Amino acid sequence: MSLVTLTINNKKIQVEQGTTILNAAKKLNINIPTLCHLKIHDNKTENHPGSCRVCVVEVEGKKKLSSCLLYSCNE
Repeated sequence: MSLVTLTINNKKIQVEQGTTILNAAKKLNINIPTLCHLKIHDNKTENHPGSCRVCVVEVEGKKKLSSCLLYSCNE
């Protein structure tokens, strides 16, 4: 798989293409708050990653804010 270089909060990182922004940020110890990505195992709560929109991030070159779980790092 090919690597993609990106910058998050002025920190550069190389990740595999298709990595979510959330996972790339975690590798840099940057916390992006999320609700829908919590691991809840109470047999009552249904989590749908990317549905809460708490984790919106600005992606350079995009006109709108993006969900950090839905947006994958591409070339």
